[in-house]
Amino acid sequence: MSQPILLSDEEISRYITDGYLILDSGLPEAVHARIYEKLQAVFNKEGNPGNNILPAVPEFQQVLDSPRVQGALMSVLGSDYLLHPHRFVHNNEPGKRTEEGELIGKGSQTFIGWHQDDHSPLSRPRHHYPRYAMILYYPQDTFDHVGPTQLIPATHLHRSIPDSDKPRTQKASGAAGACVLVHFDIIHGGSLNLADYSRYMAKFVFARASNPTAPSWDNRAPEWSAPQDHQSPAESPAVWSHIWNWMRGERTNAPLAPRAIHSAESLSQTLTESSSLEAQVAAVNALATLGSSAEPALPALLNALSGEEYVRQNAIYTLGIIGEAAIHPLIARLKAYSENRWKEGANAMETETYALIAIGSSAVPALMGLLTHENEWVQINALFALGEIGVPARSAVPALCRALHSPSHPVVRTALDALGQIGGAEAEILPELRRIFTESNPDWQDWIYRAWTGENQARVNAMMALLRLGYASEEAIETAISALDDPCGYVGGFGVEYLLRRDSLKALRAAVAFLKTHRWDDSLRKGVRTF
Repeated sequence: MSQPILLSDEEISRYITDGYLILDSGLPEAVHARIYEKLQAVFNKEGNPGNNILPAVPEFQQVLDSPRVQGALMSVLGSDYLLHPHRFVHNNEPGKRTEEGELIGKGSQTFIGWHQDDHSPLSRPRHHYPRYAMILYYPQDTFDHVGPTQLIPATHLHRSIPDSDKPRTQKASGAAGACVLVHFDIIHGGSLNLADYSRYMAKFVFARASNPTAPSWDNRAPEWSAPQDHQSPAESPAVWSHIWNWMRGERTNAPLAPRAIHSAESLSQTLTESSSLEAQVAAVNALATLGSSAEPALPALLNALSGEEYVRQNAIYTLGIIGEAAIHPLIARLKAYSENRWKEGANAMETETYALIAIGSSAVPALMGLLTHENEWVQINALFALGEIGVPARSAVPALCRALHSPSHPVVRTALDALGQIGGAEAEILPELRRIFTESNPDWQDWIYRAWTGENQARVNAMMALLRLGYASEEAIETAISALDDPCGYVGGFGVEYLLRRDSLKALRAAVAFLKTHRWDDSLRKGVRTF
């Protein structure tokens, strides 16, 4: 098997700024033609198999294993990334333009409109760090008139879809075999297919399994450098360099290199009084060069957290550079939230939360103080922040384990994700994971979204936490094996991933036995033969 082709510094930089890359899978045309043919048969005779599309059309695995795709995913998510059980093929049938507007083709499972994807089966907080990514694959030529996916570049850190960004649409088009690597949260949508054939786009979701400790791409340059032709309407060096450093396994909040001499007071005045997006962004960026000396601008920066997207994002990471002086006012603002904003579908955390994450380890004690706040939304934000800070938040593990006894499944789910990202403490965490797999909570049984329950998602998060924690003890392996047949198939899917990554014959046999039972014979087709 060929070695993965890792991304270059330039490609990683572009992914950080723009939120996507278009790749050539590099496979023979015959592979894509075969996938297209089988998709037509599946869709015409059986309908869309949803998450079962990979066993229905196993040739997709050749795409996912291709050196270019594999190398790109390793570069963005780490060498131990995992394929999520959720995947879907969107078919876009030939449509037309009418006097009433664009008419999408009958039978299409796509739509023309903007959205950010939800997590599956139920909601998770949105990450700024690259913890999730998607590959959008076209088995047929998908040029602009064939209805490719549309993207709005540099919107992957957005909490909403501003009208001002919509004119910056880019069609992610390409020849058969093109793969679009996208940050999970990028704003995207379908477009009208004016060709005379079906357009298929297969979406595969991938997740990071561990925090970076070193660059996982072909890294040659230690310092951040923005691509000259990036597609963001605003310069965001504090944002971009922070994410670059995190991906290199570094937690640093060093001030940006200054381009001119400024005072915090004058920059604060510009930020407060100017109505120009360009001037506000420039003022925030200049404050990021001052480090802790920008403290007099704290009130203006805190107000900017409610501003236009690019001002808000730059303010988050400038507060991270200011550091400890920003912790108390950020915590005070978080405490003031009185409503529960959690919703199933998608959840952007509060802007203050991302700023506390950017500050890092010095914010941990203050965040731990929010874990018993009366508002569970505040608790969720604190739990998420501790998980994003990662290993430096290990002192919070006992408190996170206590959070697993909350009556609120969103609190429990977020605490599980945080524990998986922080790591350590098997003796404390593993019994809690076993309890979640085995105890049934009657208050978590109602269908919430697409016939999923809160208990389903709690157990999915528990298995993902076990996978990320990587415990190799006999007790951990037994815990995973016992949960394989959970009513939620995602639990078994992640359980198999966990078992296959253990250096254990018992784990391997259990995984193979499970997969033998769940094998899908793709040569059998409804209406053709079924046995």
